[in-house]
Amino acid sequence: MPGTVIGIGVTGIVGVILIVLGHLIRRSENHRLLHDYHIDRVPPENRNAFCALSGTGILVIGVSLVLTAVIFGFTGSSGSFLCFALGFAAGLILLIIAGRKYRR
Repeated sequence: MPGTVIGIGVTGIVGVILIVLGHLIRRSENHRLLHDYHIDRVPPENRNAFCALSGTGILVIGVSLVLTAVIFGFTGSSGSFLCFALGFAAGLILLIIAGRKYRR
């Protein structure tokens, strides 16, 4: 039981961190929060759009982690992993689209 509580807590905390990070990248379009490798390959005129789409992808992954922790905390069902898998896939797709669309 304590291991489950720790796992739920860590999952929720990581989710909240990703939500905050995604929000900061998306709203403030602060490209300094992303790795230099990604930003150096994006033309300056596309950096704001790249940050908005990348931030949204990170935000989606964070929300799916928090929802997974909440669902597992209330139900104890391992089916909550489905929420994480779908959210992670959606966020990853957004990150890949951002990379392919805006990088040279």
